[in-house]
Formats: sequence, C-alpha cells, structure tokens
Amino acid sequence: MKSDFANLPSVLLTPMIVVMLAAGVAYSQKPATTNNSTPSANVSEVKKSTAPATKEEPTSTTTGEDAGNYTVTSSIEFGYRGFSMDGDEQKYKSDLNYKAGPRLFDSSFLMRSKDKGLFDTMLVTSTGWGADPTGNLRLSVENPRWYRFDATYRRFKYFRYLNNIANPNWPFTPIAVPANPEVGLNRFNTKTTMGDFDLTLLPKNETIKFYIGYSPERYDGPATHMYHSGGNEFFLPVDLRSRSNDFRLGADAKLGPVDFSFMQGFRRFRDDSTVVGGLGLNQNANTAQITSFTRNDPVRGSVDYTRFSVHTLVAQKLDLTGRILYSNSESDSNFVENITGRNWNPRVTGWPPTPPNATPNTLNLGLYDITSNTQRPSWLFDFGATFLATKHFRLSNTFRVEDYEITGDGLFSDFFRITRNITGGTRTDSVGFNDLPATETTKYRKYQDTIEGDYDFNNRYSIHFGYRYGKRELELLFSGFNFGSNGSFNPPATPTTSEEFEENQTNAFFGGFKARPYKNWTMYFDAEHGTADNVFTRIGNYNYTNIRFKNRYSPSKRLNFNLFVITRDNANPSEIAGTSIEDFGVKYKSRVFNSSVDWLVTPKFSLNAGYNYNWVNSNAVIDFTYLGVSGIRGNALYYLRLNYFYVESTARLSDRITLYSAYRISDDNGQGNRVSDPVVTGARTLVSSYPMTFQSPEARLAVKLHRRLDWNVGYQYYNYNESSVVGPRPQNYHAHLPYTSLRIYFGRIE
Repeated sequence: MKSDFANLPSVLLTPMIVVMLAAGVAYSQKPATTNNSTPSANVSEVKKSTAPATKEEPTSTTTGEDAGNYTVTSSIEFGYRGFSMDGDEQKYKSDLNYKAGPRLFDSSFLMRSKDKGLFDTMLVTSTGWGADPTGNLRLSVENPRWYRFDATYRRFKYFRYLNNIANPNWPFTPIAVPANPEVGLNRFNTKTTMGDFDLTLLPKNETIKFYIGYSPERYDGPATHMYHSGGNEFFLPVDLRSRSNDFRLGADAKLGPVDFSFMQGFRRFRDDSTVVGGLGLNQNANTAQITSFTRNDPVRGSVDYTRFSVHTLVAQKLDLTGRILYSNSESDSNFVENITGRNWNPRVTGWPPTPPNATPNTLNLGLYDITSNTQRPSWLFDFGATFLATKHFRLSNTFRVEDYEITGDGLFSDFFRITRNITGGTRTDSVGFNDLPATETTKYRKYQDTIEGDYDFNNRYSIHFGYRYGKRELELLFSGFNFGSNGSFNPPATPTTSEEFEENQTNAFFGGFKARPYKNWTMYFDAEHGTADNVFTRIGNYNYTNIRFKNRYSPSKRLNFNLFVITRDNANPSEIAGTSIEDFGVKYKSRVFNSSVDWLVTPKFSLNAGYNYNWVNSNAVIDFTYLGVSGIRGNALYYLRLNYFYVESTARLSDRITLYSAYRISDDNGQGNRVSDPVVTGARTLVSSYPMTFQSPEARLAVKLHRRLDWNVGYQYYNYNESSVVGPRPQNYHAHLPYTSLRIYFGRIE
C-alpha cells in the first residue's frame, strides 16, 4: 500500500486556521443577501429564488475592482491533495498518475481598461499545475483596433507501464527472462511541452489583417522497446528526445466582394533518440546475447507549406470558395548501430562459411550504417459552390483533388566479424556490404466530388441529401537492394525492381432530416451508405453503413432529456496474392447509445445523470501459428460491451455552503463466456476483449467564508478491477485522493 497521508494533517490544519480567522472577519461584516459567485472549480451556481426581481445578474462589465486605469476580476484556487493506493501502482499511474502534494487547481485573471490604454482586456487562465499530470496556461491580450495576442502553454506527462499482451510469458527453454509482473516490456515515462503563440495585427480591420505565429514542441523521457536481431528478442532502453518549431505568417484581405486568405508556414524538427545497452529475453546459452549495444538514429526534417483561399458571394445567390494547399516535406536520417555479443546469427545468406557452424561464436563487431533521405511534395485543391435557389432550397457541389509523391532513397552498409573455435585454435571471418542503394516511390492521387442539397419546409422541418464519388490511383515503385536481407554472400546481393498500380472508385449516398414537432422537442437523423477506399491497408474497398439519431426534449426550462444513437457497419474485404477478397476480410459493427437528463429540481438543487452503452463486434480472417502448427486459417474476434453510468448533483445547503457529489461507473463485460478455440480441429478462433469495471465516486464541499474567500474540501475514490483473462494477472487497484483548497477572489460582486 502506498500512502502520502503523513503530512496531510499539518497541511489541512493550516487552511483550517485560515478558514476560522477568515470566517470571523466575514461574519463580523454585513451579511450578503445574494450569492452569485462560484464557490469552487466545476461547481455550478444557482440563483436564489428569493432574489429581488429587479436584481441584475453580474456581468463582466459590472464586476471587478479598481486598479488605477483598470478594473480587475480574478480568482485563484490552491491547495493540497493527499494520496493512498492499494494494488497495482503501475496501472494506476498509467491510467491517472495523480500524485500527492501542493496543487494549483485553477486561476483566472481579467483586466479591463477604463480609458483604452495599451490594451482593452487581458485574460490569464491556468489549470492543473502542481501534482497533476497535465497543465495548461492561456494568455489573451487585445486592443481590438490594433492587435490581439493569444498564447497557450501545455504540459503532458505520459506514463505507460502495463502488464498486458505486450508482456507475455516467454516459452523459451531451457531458460528465459520472465515477464516483469509490474512494469511489462514496452513502457514509456515521457513529458511533452508545447505552445502556440499568435499575434494578429488590425484584427477588426475588414480590408486587411496580418497574422504571425510560432508553435514549439519538446518531447523527452525514458522508454523501452523490443528488438529482434541475431536470432533473439532484445529488451532495449531508449532515451527519447525530439524537438520541433513551427513558424507561420499570413494575411486576410478583402477587395470589393472578394475575400482572400494567405498563410505561409515553416516547420523544422529533429529527433536525437539513442539506445545504449540491452538484454536478451531468451537466456539459453546457445542463443544470441548482447555484450554491448549502441544505437544513434538522428533525424532532421523540414516542412514548408503554403495555403491560399478565396471566397465571394455573387448576387446574393451563388457562394463560391476555392482553396489550394502546397507542402514540401523532407527528412534525413543516419542510422548507426554497433553490437558485440556471442552466438550471433548475422542473417547473411551464405555466410559464415561452413564448416564450422555459425554457433557457438563471438561477435567481435556488428555494424549497421543506413543513411536515407525522404521527400514528400503534396498538393490539395478544393472548390465549392453553393447556389441559394430559393429561401428554402440550397444546392452545393464540392470538388477536391489530392496529390502527393513520397520518394525515399537509402544506402545500406553493414559489417560483421565473428570468431569461432576450430580444431587447433580459432577462426575469424569478416563480411561487409557497402552502400547498397534502394529507392522506393509512392504516387497517390484522388479525385472526389460531393453534391448535396438542403431543403427547409419551414422553420421546424428540413431535409438534406447528397452523393459522393471518388476515384483513387496508387502506384508503388521499388528499385535496389532489400535492406532486410542484411546482404547476400553467396549468391551475391543483386538489385531488384518492382512496380504495382492500383485504381478503384468509391460511391456513397447520404441524407437526413431535422424536425421540431414542438418548440421544446428537436430531432436529428442522418445516414450514409456506400464504399470507401483504403490508401495503404487492404486492397479492396470497404462497404459501410452509418446511421446517427439525436433527440432533445425539454418539457420545461428546468428539465432536459437527451438521446443519441450511432450505428456503424463496415465490411472490409481484401485480396492477398490473388486470393479472393472474401478470404481475408474484416467485418466490424458498433452501436453507441448515449442518454442524459439535466434537472433543476429546485433553485437550490440540480441533478444530472446519464447512461451510455458501447457495443462492438469485430471479426477478422487471419492466418496464425498455434502449438507449432503454422498456416491455420481462422478468425480473430474482438468484443466490447461497455456500460457507463453517472449521476451528479449540486445542492445549496445554505447561503454559504454548497455540496457537489458524483458517482461514475464503467463496466465492460467483454467476451462474456466466450473462449478461444485455436486448434486446427476446433473453431479456429482467437477471442479477445478487455473486461473490467471502473468506479469513481466524488464529493466536494464549498464554504463561502468571505466575499473574497472560499474553502473547499473534497474526496475522490478510484476503484479499478479487470478480469483475469486480460493478461498474466489482474492489474487491480483502488486509490483514495482527499484534497483541500482555498479560493481567493478579487472583484466578486455580491
């Protein structure tokens, strides 16, 4: 059991003392007659029914406190979270990763100018800093006549140490490295920081305005992954590190009835991830083992892109929009890997020479050096026209062309020096291949045209309908050496060439309606049926039918019902090496049901509840190997039966006390009592699912001590349980997260 409650009493005591002192000050002053403030983050406020009819609701122009030439409205909530957890810590951190410690729950700061100074408004908001895995900071400063500056900064901590299908029990004999029951074999503990900084000049100018922007991104942290080489699987530690910077500038202009927009962007990125060391999973003395391992794979890349669009409205009847985007991407990499070890199989055809056999041996040096360059110029053009035939009928057509070409050039070099024992001593053999070239090109072009119409019978009933046609052309070209072969000594490595060309067409019909039988009842329905192409996976088109229905009913201003249903049916046949497209197909069906109710029971009590159900069946035809028998033709089946229910309530217990409570539960039954039957004489099925339950009750009490101060105390509980069919063992946990905080206000009006 992991607990961070040791310091919690002293941490809680300090806010309580502050609370009592503030309460004395608050109650010594004139009591407030109304309360329109927010007592705590995420707690809804309800107006008092006893408020005078003439009382105006505070707005951004009526709140705030004087600060020279500005008025300030601000709040900040800070506090401390405790933490106690039983069960699988790695699974908890992979799911939630909330920690004990001080925490800035959220803050906001708004300044408004009284005399139109350097800026009219400045807004700063933040949330999630401190003991949270994510944090966000936002700044917006504006003088509407001259400029607007928007900035966001975001931080994400990603932790993924799971004991699941990627952490199997390796069946090697006579000895294997057992799967780590806590952390698995593929894991990440990384951090990403990114930002967006945008300056708009002359934001309210209808003739012309300018844009300048910058977006940096930083990613780093340790990870591990699997690597197959030399006849064994290796567990490699990776130091991930990448950087990117995106610069952009543009302008919007208007010349008569025509609007123009232009944007030019420049992105530069680099990846300097490295690997040092490694462990072979199969520790059998006769299998390959690493004694030293290093890998460097620096990547440098750039993306330059241009976007131009134009729009106009002709005679108030014909709306025309055109857009063109061009980008050119390029990346260079230099993969260098050095290995020393023993019992190594270099996988070079015809080498080492025999006798003696390849193993046992000592790998004095294994070297890979692969340089590559990839370029991807691409174009996208679309043009849309909408004809406003009547005030009830609109007809539109959109034509789109996508075109890109990916060309990759590489040079492959490797070198192996192996020493083996022979009668009377040892023998050392070396082999190497230098600068074996290869070039691969992918050419892609797609045409798509969509025509659709909308007809409004009146302000309560309308329909829409349409048809989409697409044609795709894909060409794959290859010339050079197969890098995966490591070269060939006998016969010598020789270049090959290949060419593939695919062309297909897609068709789809769609339509729907919107109806409002009564002013408080609205329904939406739409459906789409047709075929859609697949760019790089599976050669055949897939057939699909999608249906969506949404219903909203409000019998009164205090009560709302929502119902949402989505169904998707996809059949994805494919062709492999001339085999019928029905033999390797995938059928996928999903049903999504969402419902909710929002009820303002009284002016002091509100209730929100909902139920969602996700149902998925997936059936893929596969070839697999089981118990040494290969080439078994069977079915991979996946099942999802996820039920989700939640209920939330907000109760105003008094003028100064508000209670928020919630309960949420997810329950996936998964495959139920279905089991895999992979044997040749059986059903030849591999069944998978992820049956689990996840509960999260929560309660929070907000106490208003003063017009400038609220005290919050809360508790959240997480309980996760999964079925033993998921992996080697269930990764169950339950966690307790009590917290307390103070929220300080400036400019709150009572």
